[in-house]
Amino acid sequence: MHKILLLTVSLFLISGCNDNPTQQKQPPTLHVDTLTLQYKNTRLSSELPGRISAIKEAEVRPQVSGIITERLFKEGKEVKQGDVLYQIDPATYQANVNSAEATLNRTLADQNVAKKTLNRVAELAKKKLSSQQDFDDAQAAYEQATAEVAVSQSALDYSNILLSYTQVTAPISGRIGISQVSEGALVTAEQSNYLTTIQQINDVYVDMSQSSLSLLKLKREFPRNKDHEQERKIPVDIKMEDGTGYPVQGYLEASDISVDESTGSMTLRAIVSNPNNELLPGIFVRATIYSPSEKDYIVIPQSTVVRSQTGEPFVYIANDKNIVEKRAISLGNEMENNWIVLDGLKEGEHVIINNLQKIKEGAPVVIDNATPPVDGSSDDQSAASE
Repeated sequence: MHKILLLTVSLFLISGCNDNPTQQKQPPTLHVDTLTLQYKNTRLSSELPGRISAIKEAEVRPQVSGIITERLFKEGKEVKQGDVLYQIDPATYQANVNSAEATLNRTLADQNVAKKTLNRVAELAKKKLSSQQDFDDAQAAYEQATAEVAVSQSALDYSNILLSYTQVTAPISGRIGISQVSEGALVTAEQSNYLTTIQQINDVYVDMSQSSLSLLKLKREFPRNKDHEQERKIPVDIKMEDGTGYPVQGYLEASDISVDESTGSMTLRAIVSNPNNELLPGIFVRATIYSPSEKDYIVIPQSTVVRSQTGEPFVYIANDKNIVEKRAISLGNEMENNWIVLDGLKEGEHVIINNLQKIKEGAPVVIDNATPPVDGSSDDQSAASE
């Protein structure tokens, strides 16, 4: 009887446990959408900030001192090399020229007398009517007179040079800027303040800064022409400050010969034609440097990329068994709202694109929708660097 009672109580307890409403249940499987990866044919590019500078720029300064008597140019217009820009009062310098000319005439007369004397002494010496000492003295006098002529001629040349400097001329052809002085101003020789500036802007430079590593990769994309041993021209597109594109394409002209130790960057210089003088020195632009050809790349939306605590990028993918895998990736250039993936993913894999905060590695998922691949195959679409 006692055994029967114990069996009944055990069965009751077991039945009660099965009916317990607090029994734990397995959480529902998470539903996600995925992106099926495919290679996209695209042309990489690198967008850099740049500043416009003139091909040639000259600061005009006076080379003699004096009062400005006239300004002979119109500000903002084109001038040619050698055009007279300013006239400095030439009176003092003209007087110096006149004095140097008089001195030269005197020394020429002295030279003429010394030459005649030498000729007479030479004739007397032939007839034994003059001593060798007289001949030597006459020859020395003539040579000294000739040297005085040379000195006087140099002084005259120098005075003429100073007189010519009273006309301040354009050292280069180009567009002239605003004058910093007016008529009546006193200027001094080789003063630090310039009178005006002249710039050649029919073609302009675009100076940019890029990391030395990125520049090395770019140069490797453009191998030398084996037939002519010349580097291929690297095209550069310009975007104005307001975001509009500049209609003329430029080309990479040169790069600096050293790397900035503090930033690890180098200065790049492109040259672009400026027929309408739209690109003015000093303005900022965005310069896009393109790779030579299109290649196949894996492209994923930026929203699918998750960063670890150390900043390393990774994505979640759903494998063939619909199990979540965490995949570390290496990112390349940025292309609008997408990333170029250099390593870590391959064609045909399924990248999870939503519920990224809820999923965990190793958890099963239900794929509701396989999103078409990222559209990046357009011919006019390019990938820009960070």
